[in-house]
This record gives sequence, structure tokens and C-alpha cells, in this order.
Amino acid sequence: MNDFAYGIDLGTTYSAIARISDLGAPEIIPNFEGDSTTASAVYFESPGSAIVGAEAKRIAISDPDNSCLLIKRHMGSEYPQEFQGETYTPEAISGLILKELVNAANNTTGLDVSKVVITVPAYFGVQEREATRQAGTIAGLEVVGIVTEPVAAALSIGARNEGAETVLVYDLGGGTFDTTVMTVGNGRVEVIAVDGNRKLGGADWDEALVELIVEKFMSSADLGDEDPRHDEEFMLDLRLEAENTKKSLTKRDNVTIRPSFNGTKASVEVSRSEFEVATQHLLLQTVDIAQRTVEIAEAKVPGLRIDRVLLVGGSSRMPAVRFTLKDKLGWDAQDTEFDLAVAKGAAIYGQAAVEEILETGDEDRPVNSHPGDAPRPFLPGSSATLTVKNTLSRSVGIRFSKDEFDEVGYIDFFAHSNDGIPMAPEPIRAATNSEGQTSVEVSLYEQAGERESTTVVDNRLLKDAILPLPKPMPRNSPIEIEIKISGEGLVTVITTDPASGSSIEMEASVSVLTTEQVAEETVKVSSLSLRS
Repeated sequence: MNDFAYGIDLGTTYSAIARISDLGAPEIIPNFEGDSTTASAVYFESPGSAIVGAEAKRIAISDPDNSCLLIKRHMGSEYPQEFQGETYTPEAISGLILKELVNAANNTTGLDVSKVVITVPAYFGVQEREATRQAGTIAGLEVVGIVTEPVAAALSIGARNEGAETVLVYDLGGGTFDTTVMTVGNGRVEVIAVDGNRKLGGADWDEALVELIVEKFMSSADLGDEDPRHDEEFMLDLRLEAENTKKSLTKRDNVTIRPSFNGTKASVEVSRSEFEVATQHLLLQTVDIAQRTVEIAEAKVPGLRIDRVLLVGGSSRMPAVRFTLKDKLGWDAQDTEFDLAVAKGAAIYGQAAVEEILETGDEDRPVNSHPGDAPRPFLPGSSATLTVKNTLSRSVGIRFSKDEFDEVGYIDFFAHSNDGIPMAPEPIRAATNSEGQTSVEVSLYEQAGERESTTVVDNRLLKDAILPLPKPMPRNSPIEIEIKISGEGLVTVITTDPASGSSIEMEASVSVLTTEQVAEETVKVSSLSLRS
């Protein structure tokens, strides 16, 4: 292989990076400390330097004001953070994590690789996906692809036999949760259905455990009227301790810790059963989403049968996950490389992309394959090419008005969640709604909630644009709207006035950052001295 691409699992709490080895198999590249995963934490120690990883997470206890954790939950949103007198966007902070991952990988491999594939939760929408791509750009990397975490996990695991099988990936990460039903076979992955919650993940289990520990601590320690929950340093320390306690409870029935607040210490014992009761409501949310995903898949593919249920994401290690899936849904879920499978799959996707043997439906060139080509050992089924077919994670539509007096309007969806992509829906035939209209405003929206809703406030504005009309037009003058959606879920809208031929093209592959802002954030990131 003369060209390489790294695969990066950019996680909420931990991240990992992988490549295809000289033997043709995906392998994790350890960081500077020799660990397989890197904490997705950044500490700004001075205006000119930052620390990424485990050390940054440890320092967060003593200096929370200059520390940043869980930034992935804010990707694609306006969430500026100020550290050491400088303001950073979520994309810039994620860019620092990506940059450190690649620096460590290049140091280990002795290579100078800048091409990467970055994974995103299956339920990430247009803005979050493009924000992830921009984070890679800000880090000085060439992002050759964005792939969903369940697809990457399926690529890593592969199929058990020569034929295709239907798998459900249950992905409970540090900050997000989603389930995906897909077929995996000889060099092909096809997504059938996806659902999830981008604000549900292992961090929520940690918070529930923190509350359980605090209540036990307050009942056993003599604190008087003091409430340690109002002490930021105590709570941050306890959150980090809770994460370790959660991990211990996957293997032990009881764990004892000794919190300390203002010189008062007390032993707190937490049992696995207590933890499971305190977090049962969270787990049942994942069951509902998983069941809903299967129902969507069955509606699309009558007679569908799930062959395997795969557990992905570090939080899927909790014994209650496997037990509850068996108890509520009758599934015998299988373990994977919880923290590593996604990065390995991203490496497979990335190598297929740089070798031009990847087909997603977006290519403007034929796939680089010929009859009799030798199978690539890193592809599922040892195929010579890789085909990935995805679905839209959220419905997308345009805002229309009922008449010239309707200032609120409604959303008309032209593509729905779990529609196969890439796609080119039938053009929309619209019309002006007032006499003497001189322009047309086109506003593109994406489903914001779990369910599709035509109410404008239940959706998120992606982008809007104005199409000037050459002259005042009468009411009901025709307007044509053409839509294209790429295999990565990026939307392009072309609005045309047939009378004059004038048109505007609006591409919704944008985050909250403009091109100029991306350039500014790139300068900030490149000027920082990084270490782990």
C-alpha cells in the first residue's frame, strides 16, 4: 500500500485511532502513553499550550475552569468556550483531540499520514457531520470520509459466512446511543434502519451513579447544612471517581469508595444492584429505541430476521445491558472489541477510500476494480471492493406558507428518516403566494426531535437563501425546487424560477461555522503547542 488513511473513532469520553497493517489487518495504534484509547479531554495550561488525554482529564479535578470534557455533545451547535483568554468552538476543541491522535500515530508508525476517516454516531444530523469534518480540517487533516459508528463496527467484525447476514448494532458510547439494523456480506454493508439519542450515553449513567454516591455520603457523613453538590471541585472529583466505580461494577458486586468534603471523609459502599436500579430508566430508553429500530426495519423489509446483535461502545460492557436485552427482547447479544471496533472499521473504510475501491453512490469516477482482482484481506468476505449504502438519519424538508398571511408556515418533508441514500427526490413544484412577489425565500430544515413534525419549531433550521425574481410576479407563479442527498447525508437544494431561468443553489453541508471561521479556528489550533 502506497497511500494510507487512519481511521479515527472520535468519542465523547474516549477516542481511538487505527490503520491497516502491512499484513492487511486493521490494528489500533497506541498513543504516546502506550494506551489503546485516549481520553477526549483537553486542558489549556497556558495561552500557547494544551494537553490532550488522560493527563488533561486528571488535571480537570484541580483546574476545571481550563478543562474541557464531553465536547462531542456540542458538535454542530453554538457552544463557545473560553480558556486562557481565548474562545474556542467545539470544532476547534475536537480538532485538538484529532491532531494529538494523529501526531501520536505518526510517531508510532514513523509515517506522515494526514488522510483520515472520522466516525460519527448514526443519529448525527447534517450539521453535526459537517462539524466533524470541519474539526478534521481545523486539525490540518484531509478528511477522506465520514462513516457512522455502527457501519464501522460492522466492517471491523465482518460476516461469519460467505452469505449476507442481518445484524443489529447496539452502540452505547460515552455520550451518545444509537441502534442500526444492516446487512453485512461479501464486501457490502447496507443500512436498513437507524434510530438513537445523541444526548444519551455512559456519561448519564455516571451522573446517576454520582447522585447515588452523594446521597449515601450525605447520609453517613456529618455535614450539617452543607450540601457538597454545590461544590464544583468536589463534584468533578466525584464524577471521575464514579467512572472508575462504574467500570469496577461490571466485574464486582460491590465497590467501596471514600469521598472527602471539607475535611470530612466517609466510606460509601455501592452495590451493582443499587446502581442498576438507579439507572434502569436509562437502560429502558435504549430498549425502546432498539425495538423501534427493528420495527422500522421490518416495515421496510417484510420477513426480516436479526441474525446477530452486537454490543459496541464502552458502556455496553455493563452486565445489565446484556441481561435487559435478553429479558425484554429475547436477544442474545454478543460482545465486540467495545472500545476499539469502531476505529478499526474506520481504518477499513479509509483504506478502501484511498485505494479507490469504495462505492457509496457519490463517486464521480468508477471504482478501481477489474475482473480477477485479488481480494483485499481487510475487507469483509475478502472482497476486492467495498460497497456501503446508508440511510438518512433524520427527515429533511422545506418551510412553506399556507398563504401570504401565514408568517409561521409549516415543514413539508421531501426525505424521511431511514430513506436510502444517496437519493434524488422528485422535484417540488411550488408557487409564489402573493401578488407582485419579487423574491422567494427558501429555508431548509432538519427533524430535531425523535418524531417527524410539520411544526416549524420542532425542527432545526439548516440554511436559508433568497432567490430574487427578475420582475414582480403574479400570485401562483411556478417555482421549481430540485433536491439531491449524498451518501453521507449532505443535502443540496436548487431553486429555479422557470420564467427567467434564474436559480440559486443551497448546499446544507454546513455547520454553524463559516469558511472564514474555520480558517480562524485552524490558526488557533495550529499555534498551540500540544502534548499528552
